[in-house]
Parts: sequence; structure tokens; C-alpha cells
Amino acid sequence: MIHKWIDRYNELIWIRLVGELLTSTTGAMIAPFIVLFLHDKLDGNILLAMIIVAMQPLSEIILTLLGGTMTDRIGRKKIILVALFLQAMAMTGFIFAESVWLFAGMYLLNGMGRALYIPASRAQIADSVESSKRSEVFALINTVGAIGFSIGPIIGYFVFTTDPSLLFACEAIALILYFFVVLVKLPETAPEYKRDTHTPRSVITWKERIVTHRYVLGLMAFSLPISFFYAQKESTYPLYMKEMFSDYLLILTTIATVKAILDIVFQFVLTKWAERFSMKNITLITYSCYILAALGYGYSSSLWMLLCIQVILVIAESIGLNHFLRFVSELAPVTLRGTYFSIYGTHWDISRMIGPFTGGMILVDLGGLALFYLTATMLLIGCTAQYLLVRRIETKASIKTKVIST
Repeated sequence: MIHKWIDRYNELIWIRLVGELLTSTTGAMIAPFIVLFLHDKLDGNILLAMIIVAMQPLSEIILTLLGGTMTDRIGRKKIILVALFLQAMAMTGFIFAESVWLFAGMYLLNGMGRALYIPASRAQIADSVESSKRSEVFALINTVGAIGFSIGPIIGYFVFTTDPSLLFACEAIALILYFFVVLVKLPETAPEYKRDTHTPRSVITWKERIVTHRYVLGLMAFSLPISFFYAQKESTYPLYMKEMFSDYLLILTTIATVKAILDIVFQFVLTKWAERFSMKNITLITYSCYILAALGYGYSSSLWMLLCIQVILVIAESIGLNHFLRFVSELAPVTLRGTYFSIYGTHWDISRMIGPFTGGMILVDLGGLALFYLTATMLLIGCTAQYLLVRRIETKASIKTKVIST
């Protein structure tokens, strides 16, 4: 059974799994505490901390689109290597950063690396795995990442209370190790890129490009409420929690660890189980869970309520996020997978750019409850729009299949 499980995936997938475990563990040591670290370094200035957090996605919005095109043209492996190097440099810089400008610069550098890495790594999976297995491979990678996230916060808690700079040192070392594994072992998977020499580039207008890629642009736009929710969860909610709980650091560590354990146990199983549903039904289930989670964070007053929210989030992520990645990979032309993943992934960058500062202002002026009420309302609107779009895509695909079969 073990040999059968190992043979189910090729060497590339196993390399990615090892790299994900390494970097997710060290990344999870940092993630729950980065906003608190900046908050302390900046003498308690919430809005300035949120501005710095938002500067990373500012660079990612530009480079994500460029990175998708570059990975289609020059290959997945080269882009992944550049991305890992930039992120390692950023983590090293955080160790020595003392001024606001240095913090901002390291965030921009790290954002550049993330923007290049994500579309290249996802396109690489789409190149190497048949469509029927893509959702489970995305789920498997997320599950391995969850293993890292289950032990990372615990280690991070003790390191953070000793010397926060050690968190960044661990992440830098992990990224460098992963860099050399990719350099030595990872193959190139991108299909040969052929430039269209028949149609002059000047003839193709921006309007025509938007029409051509309208479906993936729509999927991206209507996913903005989900990423806005995560932007608040990662940036403003730790500060909201700080006001509500005296032992907020311990609670923050606990829910992050429990969430990771739930991911390990249930994400792969739930992803496989959800294969029986159409994408429009997956959309309804996913957004409904996120709406409940947003309202739950607004009213969170006990550890038990926060733990229930983590269960709801695992259901949403397992059923929704992995299958949306599979949906995008099927929607994309073979030679444009990097581009399509970069377009779709832009919603994370947009929300992480505007979300922390916007959420910080609402938190300061109106409080956390109003912030998460607004987030839940945005998710309801996004659910309606995304459902209609996905239904239209599925209907068109069904009609096309019937025409071909006849």
C-alpha cells in the first residue's frame, strides 16, 4: 500500500511536498506574530504597521502578472529559483532591520519573491498532473503545509518570546535549503512557448485581452471578499484579539495549531469528497462557510467559539480553494497556465494591499464587530456573483461537450 501511494505521484510532486513542509514550518513560526512584531517595533502605531504590511502586496500585484507571463515564456524552474532567492534575502534583511524604511523594503522584496513563486509552482503542478488528480495534489500540498503550520506556531511562540529575530533566521535557512533542492533535482515542465507571429501585438487591444480572459478575471474579482477576509484574519484580528483576551498570544498560538491539525486530518478527505459536486455547488458551500466564519470572528468571545470557527474554515478551504485552483487549470490554455494562475491569484495581492489599512481604520474608528459585519456582507455579494459566473462557465462547457460528441 505504501509503494502504491508513493508511485501515485511523480518525483516532482514529492520534492514539492518536502519543500512545502520545510518552508511552511518556518513560515508558521512567523505568521501569527509578524503584525505584533511590527506593532512593537513601531511603538504601538497600528496604522503605520498596517501600511507596511500592505506594501508587500503592492509589489506583488505588478509582479504576479509579469511572473505568470515570464513562467510561460522562460520556464517554471528558473522563476521558482529566483523567487526563493528573493524571499531568502528578505528574511535575512528582517534580522537586521531597525527603521521603518528597511521594514518596508524587506516586505517589498518578499512580496516580489511570492509573486513570482506562486503562479510558477501552480503551473508546474498543472503541467505534471492529469486533470483528475489536480485537486487532490493541491490538497496534498496544503495538507503537508498544514503539518508545518501545526508545529510552527508552537516553536514560534517560544522563539518570539526569546528573540523575534531568530524567526526570520530560521525562515531564511529553510528557503536557502529549498533553493538548492530545486536547483539540483527539480525538472523543467513548461511546454515550449511559441510567440504568435501572425498577429501584431499592437493589433490586440486591452479590451480584446479582457474579453479573451473574461472568465478568469471574473473568478479573480469575485474571490476578492474571500481574500479580504483573510487579510483581516492575518492583520487586524490579532490586534482585535489583543483587546479582548488577556492571554491573546497563547490563544492565537492555540487556534493556529488546532487549525493546522484539522487541515492535516480533514483537508485531503474533504477535497476528494467534494469531487462529487459541481463547481457552482462548491461555490455556495465555500462562501457560506466563510460568511459564518466572518460573523464568528466578529462575535468571538471565547476560545471554544474560535475553535468552532477553525472547523468551518477547514471545510471552506478544503472544499473550495483547492477545487477553484483545479477549475482555473482546466480553464487555462496549456501555454497560458502561468498567466491564468497569476491573474486568478491577484485577488490575494489586492486584498492584502488594501485590506490591512482599510481594516485598521475601521477597527480604530468602529471596532472589530463592524469590521467583520462588513466582511460578511462582502462575502454574501461575492457568493452571488461567483455562483452566477461559475454556472455560466459550466453551462457553456456542457454545451460545447455535447456539440463535440454529436
